[in-house]
Amino acid sequence: MRILEIGAGRGDVTLALAATLPKDGLLIAMEVDPAAAAAARDRLRSGGYDDRVSVIVGEPARFLHKVRGPFDVIVQHQVDLPRDKVVALLRPGGMLIDADRKYSEENMTIAEWLAQAKADAEKRGLPELIPMLEGLAQASERLRAADWNENPDKATPRDDDQ
Repeated sequence: MRILEIGAGRGDVTLALAATLPKDGLLIAMEVDPAAAAAARDRLRSGGYDDRVSVIVGEPARFLHKVRGPFDVIVQHQVDLPRDKVVALLRPGGMLIDADRKYSEENMTIAEWLAQAKADAEKRGLPELIPMLEGLAQASERLRAADWNENPDKATPRDDDQ
């Protein structure tokens, strides 16, 4: 399985994606902020995933043409790239998860969208995507809990900490 993550930040979702990779899988993460990319690399190294995950530092619009597809999954966070350039990197039947856009016409929650994506992966005969989607669901729940819980995870930065 090959995954591209655009806008990795400190690596919260990157860790969840890496945990779903088979031993011969590959994850390429792109991050514009060098400090965030360094934090992601440290977390991936601590998790034992640095052998199959690469973190590229730089503006995704400038580096997207340097990555070679096709990818089974592309996860895009808060990055405004031409959709056709991103989709061109997907393998036929691959999945684009655009985390910064409305999830559907019904304005689904992240959890609802991930559940629907899991059902869609099952229907399409893509069982290798299901652990990754479950990992993303767990990561998004952890982030939600850290942001809104009375007892937040101190390792997760909050908007009011800036």
